[in-house]
Amino acid sequence: MAEACETLKKYKTTPVWVVEDHNDALYYIYRAIGSHHLPLHGVTMVHLDSHPDMLIPWKMPADTVFDRQELFNALSIENWILPAAYAGHLDCVVWVKPPWAEQIQEQTLSFYIGKHRTSGTIRVSSTESYFLSEALYAPESQLDNKRLITVHVLTLSGSSHATHDRTEPEVKRRRRDHEAQGDVGKQDDKVQNYQKSKDRLNSDKCTNDTDKQSCEECIPEGFKIANRKIMTEILESVRKSSAMILDIDLDFFSTQNPFQDLFTDEQFDIIHKLYDFKRPSSTHEDSLLAYTEGRQQLLEQLENICTDLQNGTDLKDIKCDSNRRDLLTALVSSMRETFRDNLDFELIHLAGCTCDDTELPHHVSSQEEITQLTAAMEAMLACLPRPTLVTVARSSDDDYCPKSQVESIQEKVVKCLESLYGDIHVQLEYLQQE
Repeated sequence: MAEACETLKKYKTTPVWVVEDHNDALYYIYRAIGSHHLPLHGVTMVHLDSHPDMLIPWKMPADTVFDRQELFNALSIENWILPAAYAGHLDCVVWVKPPWAEQIQEQTLSFYIGKHRTSGTIRVSSTESYFLSEALYAPESQLDNKRLITVHVLTLSGSSHATHDRTEPEVKRRRRDHEAQGDVGKQDDKVQNYQKSKDRLNSDKCTNDTDKQSCEECIPEGFKIANRKIMTEILESVRKSSAMILDIDLDFFSTQNPFQDLFTDEQFDIIHKLYDFKRPSSTHEDSLLAYTEGRQQLLEQLENICTDLQNGTDLKDIKCDSNRRDLLTALVSSMRETFRDNLDFELIHLAGCTCDDTELPHHVSSQEEITQLTAAMEAMLACLPRPTLVTVARSSDDDYCPKSQVESIQEKVVKCLESLYGDIHVQLEYLQQE
């Protein structure tokens, strides 16, 4: 990896922070920046998850990112990554997704993130449906304090590893050899803890002098990935970065759509109609701006309606067009039968905001699938340098990762990390919050 311009501390053992809610991972990333274990800029995050988590709190003032506690209070599980990119910490995000996740298609994206000149909120210049459906688009010309960000989207399947080849991967063997050499030549602790940020583990792989062809050679033949081009681009991005964070959501291996159990098919159909998203047919800037303005007005109106209903406002006093009123009447009537006295209108809005041109992924994996995905993850990570730190999110309290599987998945992931990196320091932070 590229050398950082600042002198960084080095962890004696790689920390693995295990949290429950995924946005809590950002606290440990910021803490590593504050303690000078991570550089302030130029970091790549490798993010394994069934969800991109790359939305933005669309009412949050952009300057909130410079007040750490206020930022943490404003974030949620779906919108915690890109604010760190706007703050300048992340230059590149690698979303590694399972085959059932389709929110963003497999590709490499480059777009600007910045402060919207009119609203003062964070917006992006990407025209992906993922961002358009949340009214997060703004043209580059309307963004101040803008930064270019690269997002790689890679699909990893259970067939991505060579199941019959039990030999130790060359990259993993070289990593182990480098660690052994480092142990022989290490100096006292003070010197060891302060050094230029560099890739010590893969110093013969993906260095600054590595060309594209060499990056391709970093991918073992036994790693049967469908899109080697994107994997090569990922290696090139990691090579240029100052440091790497590995972030794993356990719902990468098995995931649920929690709203499927909350609403009936009829109720979900009505919610889809209320929050209907149709991608604009034109990609012209004026058309995209007009669409974004209309989409924002719709989302604001529906959020206000749900808030008013939650606060006890009678449905007949809600101001909206007749078609929307008819849909709301049918939805409320149906939900009163289902929820009785526990009717939660805020859940309607949360579910509605997931309604775009793809569904929230729902795939409860078999144990065999989980084992295969874990092996595929290990094969992929063996191509990359050791991360500065690892964050792991359980995502079981909100039912994204099945409660019946989360413990066994976590155990497999920790064993995989131990196999890759040797001595790691696993810290079960979620237990401190119970």
